[in-house]
Amino acid sequence: MSEHDYEELNGSQAAPVGEETYRKRRIAAAIVAILAILLLIWGLTWLFGKIMGGSSDENAAGAASTSASSEPFDSFSARPSESDEATDKATDEAEASESADAEATAEPSNSDETTVEATETVEPTAKATVEETVEPTVEATPTPTETVAVAQACSAANMNVVLTPSQTTYTAGQNPSMALTYTNTSANPCEIPAAAQAAVINITSGPAQVYNTATCNLSPATVAELEAGQIGQAAFTWDRTLNSLGCNNLRNVQPGHYWATATVNGVTSQPARIIIAG
Repeated sequence: MSEHDYEELNGSQAAPVGEETYRKRRIAAAIVAILAILLLIWGLTWLFGKIMGGSSDENAAGAASTSASSEPFDSFSARPSESDEATDKATDEAEASESADAEATAEPSNSDETTVEATETVEPTAKATVEETVEPTVEATPTPTETVAVAQACSAANMNVVLTPSQTTYTAGQNPSMALTYTNTSANPCEIPAAAQAAVINITSGPAQVYNTATCNLSPATVAELEAGQIGQAAFTWDRTLNSLGCNNLRNVQPGHYWATATVNGVTSQPARIIIAG
């Protein structure tokens, strides 16, 4: 039933509705409907915005929470890749191998320990063998005796002969006297053979032979073995005679300069000057 019919049913008391009024009402109803639609649209828009705004806040809060929750893990490094893990593993294995080699080098092997123990076991045996072998040898060795030095012949290498006049000048009535010394200068004894145990005194005047004790078998002294460092001594007096012409033709010498030497076992002294003054 339309609005127009409704008014007709209500009787004659209702005033007739004009076309204008009907048109206005329809416009008002349309406006109300448009407003209602706009209000509905606005309500839906607001509700949708509310929902979307809450979702955005939640996303922002979630993002903030995610950022805040990720901050504590900033100090953690990134998970290594498979190649990095392989490299680290190879490095660890190499270090473990070097450590094992060092320990193997530092620690002696069982064979080394066995060798050391064997050596320690053998040493007492070797020591015992040496002691058993050496001790009888030492006991059997005789005590060394003192070696006696063998006397060598006295010679110019180990004997010194010196003839010394008692004075340089002899006057009338004075016969020249001389002292003979012969010294063993070596560290061993020396000896003079029996055939040469006579010291020979020889006197000359320039190139001329004047007197010699061996001409008439005259010997001022006899000498024998000399110990090391020993000094032998003898004395001789010349009677101023000349025996170079023979023992049966002795003559007195004239005043002048004479030279005397002494010879012992082939060792001759330096000439000693003798002056006969009258």
